[in-house]
Amino acid sequence: MRAQANDLHSLFRSADQANFHAVLARHMAAPDAPLLLEGSTGLGKTRAVLAAAMHAASEGQRIAIALPSHQLIDQLMASSDMSATRRPGVAVAAFRPARWFERPADHKAHRAEAMAAGVMVCTSAALIIDQRLGGAYNGASTRDYLIFDEADQLPDAAALQSDREITTAALQALGINATDTAAALAAVVADTRAESEVRAAALLMQDALAEPAWYQRVGFTDDGGLALHHQLPGRLLRKLANRPAVAFISATLSVAGRMDDFKRAMGIGEQSAHSGSLEPARHGALTFRVSDLQVDTEAWLEAVTQCVRQAEATGTVLVVTPSHALARALGERLPGATVRQADETVSAAAARMGPSRTLVATAAWAGLDTPVIWQHIVVPRIPFERPVVIDGHTESRYVDTRNTAVRRMRQVIGRGLRSPDAVCTVHILDERWKQVAGFVPERFRAAWQQRIGFTEGARSELVLSRAERDPAVRRAALAHHGRRCMACGFTPRVDSQLDVHHLNPVADGGERVTTLADVAVLCANCHRLAHSEQPPMTLEALRSLVQD
Repeated sequence: MRAQANDLHSLFRSADQANFHAVLARHMAAPDAPLLLEGSTGLGKTRAVLAAAMHAASEGQRIAIALPSHQLIDQLMASSDMSATRRPGVAVAAFRPARWFERPADHKAHRAEAMAAGVMVCTSAALIIDQRLGGAYNGASTRDYLIFDEADQLPDAAALQSDREITTAALQALGINATDTAAALAAVVADTRAESEVRAAALLMQDALAEPAWYQRVGFTDDGGLALHHQLPGRLLRKLANRPAVAFISATLSVAGRMDDFKRAMGIGEQSAHSGSLEPARHGALTFRVSDLQVDTEAWLEAVTQCVRQAEATGTVLVVTPSHALARALGERLPGATVRQADETVSAAAARMGPSRTLVATAAWAGLDTPVIWQHIVVPRIPFERPVVIDGHTESRYVDTRNTAVRRMRQVIGRGLRSPDAVCTVHILDERWKQVAGFVPERFRAAWQQRIGFTEGARSELVLSRAERDPAVRRAALAHHGRRCMACGFTPRVDSQLDVHHLNPVADGGERVTTLADVAVLCANCHRLAHSEQPPMTLEALRSLVQD
C-alpha cells in the first residue's frame, strides 16, 4: 500500500491534482449517488481521472470513459497522461463505430477487443446508443463505473447531434421515401438492414414522439433527413446520469458557483456527498483587456487583426473562434498564423505551428492540453451557441445560451493557465462581454475588476516629473509572488514594508503593458539597493549580493 502511495505521489505534479484524484477514487470505491466534480482548468484532471480508472480496473472493475468526440478520444489515447498512468495487465481500448471500418469483420474484431478491455474509451453518443439497445451495441452502459469527461458539453450536446440525425443518404439507402415523420421512423426500425447507430437514432425519435415535451422536437431537416432536437439533450442520458456509479468531470459544471443548471439539463436528482468544485488558491495569473466592438464589421475584423499582431510581439497567441469560417477569414488577414483545420484537433494544429507564434483555432475551449504555452488569448467573438432549424422552426440548442457561453469562456481562459506559474493576457473584442462577466473564477476577480489592463508609464500633462503606476500591479504582484522579499527572503509584519520593483523601470519605457513577469516583490532595503546602480541590478545579481 505504501509503495502504491509513493507511486501516486510521483505521478501527480501538485497537491491539488492529488486531491482531485483522491475524491474520485473514494467515490469509485463506494458510490453513493452521481458525482459532479469540477476542477479548475490547468489542475491536471485528465491524469487524475486516468489514474483512478486504471487503479479501479486493476481491482477488477470494468470502467467506461466517455468523451464528447472521437477527436478528443484520439488526443487522450496519445497523451502523456495515458502512458504515465497505464498499469500492467489493464487493457485500454477506444471503441469506434462501424462506419470507421470497410469490412464488417474488422469492426466485429475491434468491438470484441474494446468490450474485453478493462477500460473502454468511447463517445457519449455511443453510451446513448448502447443504453437504447440494451447493452448490445458495445456494452459501455452496463459497465461497473462510468466517467463522463468534458461533461460540461453534455447539456448542449453538440457532439451528439450527428447521432441524433438520420441523413437523407441513410433513408435513401433503405429505400424510405415517406413524408410522414412517424411512418419514416417506423420503416427504419423495422428494416433489419439499418445500422445500429441509425436504428438507435430512430428509436430515440420514436420515444420523443410518444412522449411530447416542450424541450424536444422531431422532424425533417432542410435536406430531407430526420432529426431529434433537444433543448435539454443531456436528458437522453437521464437513466445513466442517475446511477450512483457515475461521475461527471469538467472545469465548468457550475454557473455562479452552483451546479443546478447542469443538473436540470441532465435530469439529475440526487448528487454524491463528494460532489464539489476544487479550485486552487493560486494557479497562474491573468490580465484582461476588453473592447466594446460590434462584431461582424470591417472595423471589428481590423481591430482583431491588429490585436493579434501586437500580441505576437510579446509572446504566443491563441485566437479562439466559434466557427471555421471566422478562423479562415482571420487566417487570410494573418498570413503567418497557423489555422486549425476542421478535421484536426487543437493539439495537432498547435504541434505544426513551427516558427509561427499564432494559432487560430475553432472551438479551442474544448480538448486536452496543447504543447504550446500561451501568453495571449484573443477572443474575437463571445461563443454563444447558434440556433438550429427543424420543420421551419428556429430552435435553441440550449435553454440558456448565455450559460453555455459562460462555460466556454471559462474554458477559454483556462488555455492560458496550464501551469501554476503561467502568466497570460486575455483580449476580448466583442461588446457582449458584459453578458458573460460571470465566467471569471473567484481567484481572478481582482484582475477582472482591472480589466482595462495594466497600462503604466503614461505621462501626465500636470505632473511631468514622475511616471504613473497602476496600483493593480502591486496588488496582483503581492498575490502572485507572495508577501516576502524575493531577494533576501524577509517577511514583514505589514505589506507597506514591501515594494513592487519593475525589472524594466517604468520611467524609461513610456507607456506599456506590465505583466507579472516584469515585476518582483522586494523589501524597502533591497529595493533601494537595486536602484543604487544604473541600470538597476537584476534580481539574480541582487540575490547573489544580499545572500552572500
